[in-house]
Amino acid sequence: MSHTSTAAFAGSSTPWHDALLQQLEQQGDLVQDCTADGRILYASIRWQQALGYNQAELGDLNVYQLLASDSQAAFRAQCQRVLQGEQAQATELVMTDRVGQALSLQASFCSLPPAAGKDRLRVVLRDVTQQKKQELWLSTLLDNMDDGIIAMDMQGCLTYMNQEAERILGWRFTELHGQKVHDCIHHHRADGSILELEDCPLYQALQRKDIYRSSEELFFSKDGRAVEVRVSNTPLLLQGQLVGSVTTFADISAIRQREQQMLQATRAAEAAARAKSEFLATMSHEIRTPLNGVIGMIDLLMDTPLDAEQSDFARTIKMSADTLLSIINDILDFSKIEADGLEIENIDFSLRQLLEGTVDIVANKAHSKGLTLASFATPEVPDSLLGDPTRLRQILLNLLSNAIKFTEHGMVLVSATLEQGRDEQTMLRLCVKDSGIGLSDQARSRLFQPFSQADSSTTRKYGGTGLGLAICKRLAEAMGGSIGVQSTPEVGSEFWITLPLQATGHDYCLQSSTPPSQHLVLLAGDSSNNQQLWSHYLDSWALPHHCAGSLAQLLETLRQLAAADSTPDVLLLVEPLSDATLEQAVQTLGVEGIPMVVCLHEQDGNRKTSLLQQGIAVLHKPMKQSTLLDALTVQWTPGNIRLHTPQADTMAPTNPVPHQHYHYRLLLAEDNPVNQRVAASMLHKLGYRVDVVSHGGEVLQALEQQHYDAILMDCQMPHLDGYAATRILRRQESEAAQGQHLPIIAMTANAMEGDRELCIAAGMDDYLAKPIEYARLKALLQQWLPLHPETAAPPATSAVSPPSSFTVQRLTEFLGDDPVGIAEMLDIFRDSLLRWRERLRLDIQQGGQGLRQLAHELKGSAANVGADVLAALAGQLHAAAVDNNLETIRSIAVQIESEMDALLAFIAAYGKD
Repeated sequence: MSHTSTAAFAGSSTPWHDALLQQLEQQGDLVQDCTADGRILYASIRWQQALGYNQAELGDLNVYQLLASDSQAAFRAQCQRVLQGEQAQATELVMTDRVGQALSLQASFCSLPPAAGKDRLRVVLRDVTQQKKQELWLSTLLDNMDDGIIAMDMQGCLTYMNQEAERILGWRFTELHGQKVHDCIHHHRADGSILELEDCPLYQALQRKDIYRSSEELFFSKDGRAVEVRVSNTPLLLQGQLVGSVTTFADISAIRQREQQMLQATRAAEAAARAKSEFLATMSHEIRTPLNGVIGMIDLLMDTPLDAEQSDFARTIKMSADTLLSIINDILDFSKIEADGLEIENIDFSLRQLLEGTVDIVANKAHSKGLTLASFATPEVPDSLLGDPTRLRQILLNLLSNAIKFTEHGMVLVSATLEQGRDEQTMLRLCVKDSGIGLSDQARSRLFQPFSQADSSTTRKYGGTGLGLAICKRLAEAMGGSIGVQSTPEVGSEFWITLPLQATGHDYCLQSSTPPSQHLVLLAGDSSNNQQLWSHYLDSWALPHHCAGSLAQLLETLRQLAAADSTPDVLLLVEPLSDATLEQAVQTLGVEGIPMVVCLHEQDGNRKTSLLQQGIAVLHKPMKQSTLLDALTVQWTPGNIRLHTPQADTMAPTNPVPHQHYHYRLLLAEDNPVNQRVAASMLHKLGYRVDVVSHGGEVLQALEQQHYDAILMDCQMPHLDGYAATRILRRQESEAAQGQHLPIIAMTANAMEGDRELCIAAGMDDYLAKPIEYARLKALLQQWLPLHPETAAPPATSAVSPPSSFTVQRLTEFLGDDPVGIAEMLDIFRDSLLRWRERLRLDIQQGGQGLRQLAHELKGSAANVGADVLAALAGQLHAAAVDNNLETIRSIAVQIESEMDALLAFIAAYGKD
């Protein structure tokens, strides 16, 4: 039928019908006119839109084509009723649209006026598809809930009940529908008395339109069984009108029973744990007190003249006492954990320093057994983390000690890797792997339990309390982690812990600052297993390298590379080589002119000195990534730092001046450990007695307890700086009105015009610029504290020495010809460099708020040990920070980090690793 004829047909009805048709369409209903056999005569625009047909297609459509099979009979029956003059009923139909999508429709039927034709009727359809979907979804949701749900009207009669409510109460919905819920399931109290409806808390809350919740209610099932329930009753509002309530409930009978059982068991366990912990703590302290006396007296005894046999006896006693003290410490730790007295810190720490420092602690034990000991961190592992480094070190020490104890040959390796992180937290996995005796499945099942070891023979052969792994487990769990083990008998074991530690920056363990692709390393020596680890180290920095097992293979590889017009940048030689000693290899390869890094099997000062004099960087085991990277860096970066300084050698005094034993006592106020060591060493060398404090508050406290002849005062210190401390001291002297005046000499890394005036204005007497020069310090003190103090006169100040290249000359000025002392000083400076480097990165990330203070500290300490290039850069950084020039700050920071890397490499090659 054409659009015109359809419109004409629809318009042939009365105006009243036309108005009704328009109103239905405006309400969103779908209107169709059709014959009794289903031929469509008219369809509204909304009908066409809903079913996807256009006006031109209506003439070829039949309603029965669109109706679902189970809806066709209902449609036909309603058509017959209407045509017979009977009242039609609202009917639910399902029709499919053009693409086969089913629509749920509510249909109303009526006949058309006689003028429209015979056997013709109108069907008004309302789309209830979404409503049906929501009803199905809600019904499915409610039937899948763990709680029972019932709904009641205002008279308390049941209108809805889900499947879980049927299961708990034993009633079917059809059995209770329309019944009073209170009379069926909530008619008695817990004490057996009758609960009237007026007294029912659910009914009372409903009348008040309040929500009622309780875990102390009783419902009764169909068979009369009382059910303890947790119940929540909520008023049901429809357009603001109270029409009933919805009650959710859960059967908690089994939970109540378990709670009682757990409460009894917990009380019994707590009592036993308290008794055990109190006993362990008491006994441990009682044993520890006399044991400390034994150890102390043995230490004193061993410092006295003893013959060989007596020394052997004393060492045996010392070893036994130390072992017993270790056991007692384990017991104390365990008792503290059992008593919930363990506190976990959350502070910044360096993972690399933690790993390598822990390896250093057990290195002697491993070396005495001929074991290879090494640490390894994969490249993606962050270095700066938040956590408890003390407890983490305690766990690693225990695992490493056990690995060394139960391993007779081979390697012990501690490694750090990442597991998949969650949010901002890093799942860190630390493993300690050995090639020891291994564990059977039965033995593994007993691990991590207090006072338990793998078997009794282990206890007799190796000793111990069996507490160590139990403590490790408790510590790991206290830090939010876990611990486990994988092991094969006679092959070895791998103990692991995983911890959620948060990274505090974007720095990574052992990240090379030099593009690694520019360097080629040729590695020779060591066992095949160890050589694989060396390769892993180099791979972690993406360093191309070749491996050779012997000197002969190394020479052959060099010839092949030369033929290809290639030369390695560094030769890495590791003891042992199969066909030559290390010295023979060095002599043979010396003609090649290639920088060398060697690794000794053990520390040997004479060999190290000999190799250093040849310009060779020297390492020793245990194997550590950081020392290798430092040594490689210094070897492939020639000219930045001189390992040997002829100027320093020629200027070093051949006949040291003997100490002049002054009777003056000085107070040194300095917060930086490097500067403390430098200044204190100089003052001791000059013959002064020195006390060291870290800030101005400690200065004032020290003066209350001891007389001092002068103070060397750093200007910038935490808590109370040197300026403020001096003002307080001068005010106290003025108030005392005794004419006393204590000389105060300022020490500062700032050497700008006006700094001396600031010091004098604060009440200081003189000014000593850092770097502290030995001769300048000596002259200054002699003028303020001469041999006859009454003749002293205020001295004149001198200018600061200009920067020079890094040498050990300044260290030898106050330490003399003392390689051990110099190495120790450089170790302290190395640790400070690592801290400053992390602070520098963090301060720049946070906008540079702390850069001025950092630059001040760095400038003074660097200059004190002779790192003049770094000191000059720190001065530039301070000036840029004052100007808040971010671009300049970033540029200088890059130079400072580069200089720090070179200094760290120098220290690794010169002093102790």
